[in-house]
Amino acid sequence: MFDIGFFELMVLAVVGLLVLGPQRLPQAVRTVGLYIGRIRKAVTGIQQEVNEQLQLEEMRQRLAEHEKKVKSGILDAEQEIEKDFQQEEKPEKQGTTDSKEVSGQPEGKEDKSS
Repeated sequence: MFDIGFFELMVLAVVGLLVLGPQRLPQAVRTVGLYIGRIRKAVTGIQQEVNEQLQLEEMRQRLAEHEKKVKSGILDAEQEIEKDFQQEEKPEKQGTTDSKEVSGQPEGKEDKSS
């Protein structure tokens, strides 16, 4: 995040020692360290929340795509069933009959007396 080297830290320590004095410097360093720790925790929490939201959004998109595929498959199956149903109704409406029905015998039963 910040590119702070050893030299920059030494300059900050010397300036802090000159401004705050030797008695208040340790307390100031502890306070700064405490605030830095809190800031890091907050940033980490925010990063985790953002990552969770991104994952949820990705899952929602996948779910929407899957739902779209399933609905398309169901629609295709319905259309195919309707097509088959209409094809089966057409011969019945045209009056086509089976040769066994014309002879007066029900299907599956043949005349065994001959």
